[in-house]
Amino acid sequence: MNKFSKICENRVNIGVSTLNTELVYLTENNQQVGSLLLIYEEGKASVFSLEILSDYRKKGYGRKLMENAIKRCKEKNIPLLELNTDIDNNPANNLYLSMGFELKGLKDGFNNYIKNI
Repeated sequence: MNKFSKICENRVNIGVSTLNTELVYLTENNQQVGSLLLIYEEGKASVFSLEILSDYRKKGYGRKLMENAIKRCKEKNIPLLELNTDIDNNPANNLYLSMGFELKGLKDGFNNYIKNI
């Protein structure tokens, strides 16, 4: 059974569908404009595929999605959050570093970040 939760802030909503994998999505004016996939494994969670539609970038929506992912990990007592991103994706790399993620090195040719929750 799926559970849904919403965070409403003005006309921006974040919804979550849960199993061991959660699709966290953000809507503006009833249109989905961003999402990330949060996968829970033993002792950690991983963020996959954070994406914001190009017309909605630079509004802080990526940060909102990541803050929600961190909050969800805290609620589930998950001690570690991990993600990978393209080496040359400067906006994403800057976001993760500004949110306290630590660059651990390369993993399969991608920057590998972790954050202790």
